[in-house]
Amino acid sequence: MDVEAFAKGDESALKELIEKMQKPLMKYSYSILLNYADAEDAVQTAFVKTYTNRNKIQDFKKLSAYLYRVTYNASIDIIRKRRFFVMETRAISHNSNFISEEMTTALGKLSAKDRALVYGRAVDEMSYTELSQIHGKSEQTLRKRYERAKVKLADILKPNEKE
Repeated sequence: MDVEAFAKGDESALKELIEKMQKPLMKYSYSILLNYADAEDAVQTAFVKTYTNRNKIQDFKKLSAYLYRVTYNASIDIIRKRRFFVMETRAISHNSNFISEEMTTALGKLSAKDRALVYGRAVDEMSYTELSQIHGKSEQTLRKRYERAKVKLADILKPNEKE
């Protein structure tokens, strides 16, 4: 991607960025929101904000991390607007083949922040440095939070031993 062209407002560079990043950002946002339509809204918002604020971006080498950060914030904003978040498996869009129903249900029991962290680390294989840029927390804090979320998720997914 031609980063300089994007910085100058070249729409073909924006199109190239969207083509490259839309699917990973959709998966990331969906892992937070567990709702396909809301994830689409969050990703669209992220691209619009990134393009609008392209003059304010200081390090285009970190454009990917910036996009993840804006997508994360847009996803959290959607949750805040809901006023309360209730995970109902019947509300999951049939268009969302990103995550199995069992995993979606299990992830629904984690907080949105923990879902974003688990997805970023386990699925997108982001480093703690990248996650630190996205979440605005120290790498050590995220390491500890990830370990706790991983244990909680494993407990949720553990087969019922009484059966």
